[in-house]
Amino acid sequence: MEQKKRKHQSFEYGAAILVIATMLVKVIGAVFKIPLSSLIGTLGFGYFSSAYDLFLPIYSLAMAGLPIAISRMVAENVAKKRFNDVKQTLRISRIAFLVTGAVGFVIMAIATVVFFKITGDGRTLPSILVIAPSILFCCVMSVYRGYYEGMRNMTPTAVSNIIEALGKLILGLGFAWAVIKLRGDLSPETASLAAAGAMLGITVGTALGALYLVIKFKRDNGLVTSEEYADSPEAISGKSTLKLLVTIAIPIALGSLAQNVASLVDVTMVKGLIAEDAEGVRAIYSSLIGSDIVTDADVANFLYGVRGQAFTLFNLVPTITSVMGVSALPVLATSWTNRDMGEVKKNMSSIVKLTSLIALPAGLGLAFLGGPVMNLIYGTQEAVLVGGPMLTVFGVAAVFSGLAMPLTNMLQAIGKQAVPVINIAIGAVIKIVVNFLLVGNPEINILGSAIGTLCCYLYIALANFVCLVRFTKIMPRMLQSFVKPLAAALCCGVAALGVSTLLKGSKLSTILAVLVAAVIYFVVLIALRGIEKEDVLAFPKGEKISKILEKLHIIH
Repeated sequence: MEQKKRKHQSFEYGAAILVIATMLVKVIGAVFKIPLSSLIGTLGFGYFSSAYDLFLPIYSLAMAGLPIAISRMVAENVAKKRFNDVKQTLRISRIAFLVTGAVGFVIMAIATVVFFKITGDGRTLPSILVIAPSILFCCVMSVYRGYYEGMRNMTPTAVSNIIEALGKLILGLGFAWAVIKLRGDLSPETASLAAAGAMLGITVGTALGALYLVIKFKRDNGLVTSEEYADSPEAISGKSTLKLLVTIAIPIALGSLAQNVASLVDVTMVKGLIAEDAEGVRAIYSSLIGSDIVTDADVANFLYGVRGQAFTLFNLVPTITSVMGVSALPVLATSWTNRDMGEVKKNMSSIVKLTSLIALPAGLGLAFLGGPVMNLIYGTQEAVLVGGPMLTVFGVAAVFSGLAMPLTNMLQAIGKQAVPVINIAIGAVIKIVVNFLLVGNPEINILGSAIGTLCCYLYIALANFVCLVRFTKIMPRMLQSFVKPLAAALCCGVAALGVSTLLKGSKLSTILAVLVAAVIYFVVLIALRGIEKEDVLAFPKGEKISKILEKLHIIH
């Protein structure tokens, strides 16, 4: 194998690949979830969302936390040219993560029993049981994704994400449609089984993604030459490697819950709080709740389904920005290992800036256009009247959630993986307290969960940033990395709201508002000189793009 096969991607290059793939995955996800919501109904989507929110934290541990632990170990060993340790890390992690997958399956099964005892919601159980086996496939994927990411090659992760999403789309919708077709109705029982069919598509999609990565790795032969292995020092023992992996992986895996801590809290308490005064809530939404929603659990599931619709849009932002951290971790870990503090500051500033450029306009755009966007995407009364205010709050929360995960990854890259775990735990407590105070109030009900999410991620993002600056003793270039994107994003949001209001909030006006807002955002960003030449050069085909932008006087 020739050495040229292992070309290191820069942070921006790797992030660009992952962002493009993630956006494509989110489009596929929208094509899956939006028709699914119509196909199985708001009640069925409530069952789906409940099971999915239980699954997401465990999925996050396997697909976000565990690969990062491997990525960091591989990146550090490659920087030190200890390629035998790279090989040893892969061997031990395969064994360890198969065990983790089995444990995750057991945890999911136990969570099913606990969930039923807390909520009394038996119709969500089929969906939880069907998705449980996917944990094992996720752990297989996490080994190979982490290995390639540590080698600073984000392409296999991107491709496996797309394969997984396509499997979910085609098979998930197909299975759900088949259930409804066979039963011939959309009763609560049918909606429950249809939601489970959609979950089966997710499970098969993860299996296909894992299969691709196994085949890809065998064809690449590990991206390390026999000469590199021969010149490398002897690897540390398998026992020492496992101990190091566990020491790094556990806090990193817990830290990966940052993106899903709000869902984990909501799925365990929100429906119970609403059901405590279901009659009061039913009276508030009497014009929206259909005659087939008869039990207190059905009322809670109905509102949780609307929350799921709004949360799906909110989650677009942190899902996209989380890939910044995935790409950034091996790059920052390498510069931190080499004690190149100039490179550390450059990488920190780039990560904050690129994250801000995405999270700020996307999050504030959702905040300014909460109701119109819910009307555009879902088009139902409950989506607009209940989901609209929720999305406005979720939009602001998305800014902080979008920043939280890359900041978590930067702390992990410098060896402070336990710090974000503490911040996340405190954020979860804040979320629980706000939920308890607000969701149980019938006048606020489900909106309280969105407010709790905002408070949770506001704390996590700010605490992570303060800790990062304190431990590195480096302050990123905040004017260029955050202040200018914020100014442009605020102009973007105001423009979007103005266009939507002037054109009376129709679906067409929402589309026009989004397009106008995007143009305003880039115009203001260019006027503030928020885009620099070095930013462009780091991306794929950056040199050619920079020359074009220089001719247009967009960059200098």
